[in-house]
Amino acid sequence: MFELRLPQKIIFGRNSANQVGAEAREYGDKALLVTGKSAMSKAGVIDKVTDSLKGSGFEDIHLYDQVEHDPSTETVDQGARMAREAQVEVVIGIGGGSALDAAKAIACMVKNEDPVAEYQAGKKIEKSGIPFIAMPTTAGTGAEITKNAVLTNREKNLKQSIRSPYMIAKAAIVDPLLTVTMPPSVTAATGMDALTQAIEAYVTIPSNPVTDTLALRSISLISQNIVQAFNDGSDVETRENMALGSLMSAMAFANSSLGAVHGLAHPIGAFFHAPHGVICALLLPHVMAYNLPVRLPKYARIAEALGQNTAKAGSEEAAARMSVEAVKELLSQLQIPKRLRDLGIDQDDVASIAGAARGSSLNNNPRPTTPESLQELLSRAL
Repeated sequence: MFELRLPQKIIFGRNSANQVGAEAREYGDKALLVTGKSAMSKAGVIDKVTDSLKGSGFEDIHLYDQVEHDPSTETVDQGARMAREAQVEVVIGIGGGSALDAAKAIACMVKNEDPVAEYQAGKKIEKSGIPFIAMPTTAGTGAEITKNAVLTNREKNLKQSIRSPYMIAKAAIVDPLLTVTMPPSVTAATGMDALTQAIEAYVTIPSNPVTDTLALRSISLISQNIVQAFNDGSDVETRENMALGSLMSAMAFANSSLGAVHGLAHPIGAFFHAPHGVICALLLPHVMAYNLPVRLPKYARIAEALGQNTAKAGSEEAAARMSVEAVKELLSQLQIPKRLRDLGIDQDDVASIAGAARGSSLNNNPRPTTPESLQELLSRAL
């Protein structure tokens, strides 16, 4: 038995951003736009969304453009206060994973009025909040699909999710044209985040036939297009393939969970403030090698999806190992750091990172982990 949870509606395609006004109008005529501090305004995306909203009858549109990289609990609390005071009826998140996570948390906290840090600490989310619409501008984190928001408690130096079915978007509007302004480094990091999510979703304990199909197709799409997207961001067809690959990755992992890469990435991100996608990309081949013995058939199929000719491997294990080498080659082509030392991490940090790693991503990793095995894995990645 398995269960699937997805947004009420997914709209994919070029210029689909123009539909945001009609979608949002189903929930009222007062909107809060949640985004980062400048990028979306400079790219003209905020104007595009505002024009669509006005064209659908919105006259009360508020902008909260204070979301930082790794959004803080304070940022969410401030946004929720703004939404309550303005009595908005729908929240529209525009941007990468940080903006979308902040937006969905703000929408949820409008009706759940305690500080969001309390919910991060385990308090149950009792109420549904107000409707949330997601418009990703990266390909990507998958935040437009998921029921969780990754937030950072600066006071406790803690990076951790809050989760609730109430946080699933009413609509996810995925317009590949919104991704063409991503610089190469962001294209590489977010694309590898999506690839990591697809690979982890395919091998987790709760994976199922539907998520397997989505994950394999995602792996194929991303691996075939990410280098071209990195080299030429104006290639719209490539951007479209990356956006679709990212979307399918998110649909997979949102319903089959993630693994040890993400279990380790959160404490590393909290302690060292490195880009999440870079951390995931760097850790991915090491976690794949760790998991390989318990998922040989699946890693052999991953190798095929990555474009490897496994017929020449000679054995299933050799075919599976081709998947690890293919990922390493992608990292080289995308100019992503290959060692944790490149992020300022050394052997003295390994124990604290391993000790802080916890949660469903570790629990659902196909091969059980211990603090000792995590330390060994991290040491190999140094």
